[in-house]
Amino acid sequence: MENYIEQLTAKNSEYIHVVTRELVKIGKSDDEIKAILSDILPKIVEAQDQRVLAKDILGTPSEFTAQYAPAVAGAKSSQAATNQNDNETPVLMWLDSSLLMLGILAVVNGVMAVFSKKATTYGLITLVTMSFAAGLVMYLMFRLIYKPQSEGQKKTTFKTFGALTLAFLGWVLVFTLTMLIPREFNISPAGYITAIIGALALALRYFLKRKYHIKSSMSTQPTQNSANS
Repeated sequence: MENYIEQLTAKNSEYIHVVTRELVKIGKSDDEIKAILSDILPKIVEAQDQRVLAKDILGTPSEFTAQYAPAVAGAKSSQAATNQNDNETPVLMWLDSSLLMLGILAVVNGVMAVFSKKATTYGLITLVTMSFAAGLVMYLMFRLIYKPQSEGQKKTTFKTFGALTLAFLGWVLVFTLTMLIPREFNISPAGYITAIIGALALALRYFLKRKYHIKSSMSTQPTQNSANS
């Protein structure tokens, strides 16, 4: 087994470290852990020769170790997973974040316009494009920071920081450009209509989340971890 461990890449080595830690948490003995690792290490080494990561063939550490949890704990974990959202389809997560932003921005903007004539109101084009750009930034934060952290990768690289910075600047640029669109095209509805649009966006987000079990881009921990702890 030691020979296989020495052949692991940095990411796969970290994966095995997290798996071992999770197995200890659910009460596995040293002999049981060695038996499990002896079974998966050859598969991981063989896959990494083809540039396939361990998590791609075994799932996240929490997903993999869940199958070795005691029966009662496993049943609770399964029930919790059923009740929680774990669909990480990129387009759906982006849409989920975008609808959340659109709902919040439109409701707040609309309510302020109703109660204050001096309140700054955004046009529909500005609201929609700004919300979807913000949704993309939120998804990138999940994909580049939160998800790697949940899998045991604690370091944020310069490349990740640069990508998020560019995405944020792109969001600001989109917002600025849409503000330059003439009012006759970038229509600003009455405050109550804007608020209704926001409420509809939040309702649509709720419906889609219930139907497709979409994971929130603001999730910082894997579902199974919270169930096991």
